[in-house]
Amino acid sequence: MPVVIRPQKGPQEMFLSTSADICVYGGAAGGGKTFGLLLEPLRHINNPKFGAVIFRKNYNQVFSQGGLWDTASKIYPLCGARAVKTPKASWIFKSGAKVTFAHLEYEKDVLSWQGSQIPLIMFDELTHFTKGQFFYMLSRNRSDSSVSGYIRATTNPDADSWVAEFINWWLDKETGYPIQERSGLLRYMYYYNNVIYWDDTKNELYQKFNLTTRAEKSAVKSVTFIASKLTDNKILMDLDPAYIGNLQALPIVEKERLLNGNWKIRPAAGLYFKRSQIKIVESVPNDVVKWVRAWDFAATEDRKNTK
Repeated sequence: MPVVIRPQKGPQEMFLSTSADICVYGGAAGGGKTFGLLLEPLRHINNPKFGAVIFRKNYNQVFSQGGLWDTASKIYPLCGARAVKTPKASWIFKSGAKVTFAHLEYEKDVLSWQGSQIPLIMFDELTHFTKGQFFYMLSRNRSDSSVSGYIRATTNPDADSWVAEFINWWLDKETGYPIQERSGLLRYMYYYNNVIYWDDTKNELYQKFNLTTRAEKSAVKSVTFIASKLTDNKILMDLDPAYIGNLQALPIVEKERLLNGNWKIRPAAGLYFKRSQIKIVESVPNDVVKWVRAWDFAATEDRKNTK
């Protein structure tokens, strides 16, 4: 009986259908991001000139239990691919098409990709990479494979990352949650002198910066953000129904990020330790094992009983 490999309906299917040059996908834990990322190269596996590279921050993350390599091992052999570990960890398909797994731990690591031509570049957890690494690798996003260069990335929220600013248009500025009506909509970006300029159409950017030649116009990229969260991943919800409970048990900041996809929340007073959860004792306990003294430098003196 044939095995069918396909995305789940909803955000994962939208991710694998978008025409954007750059697509950022996710924004919460358990939304099927890694599986969606690994499915993307399969549309090109009959092209012998095609190659894709999937980056993680460090090499251990590639091979961590249940991570990228383990998940790929469940998918790619079904499509006739064989695994090789040297000189780079890769899956090679019958046509010669290849998906390589690599890391960019330090800023300088991008220099090892000088001269590369990579039709599809993928970042697993984009907030772990710097803006400089991302845009340097964008310059390697080209090929003679007949596949126009494009980028796919997954991410969890981080309010202090460059990614939060990059996808800001798709987020509610008050709540930090994704604006569902904008999920998957295209905007256009022109990166010039380390500044990102945005507009709703390519032509607006062409005119604004006097881009007239084909090469100049190719610097304008279409971008989208597609939001997903655990409840969009019906398969995981069925296989591990307790996982949502694990996310709900997280401290409020991490729960907001990983369960609800909040891009604005940060650690702040009252978010980790609530006054209502602290019990004030009236007398010194008689079973003290060890005394520890600590200071809260942000504390305010209680003056309610002073005259």
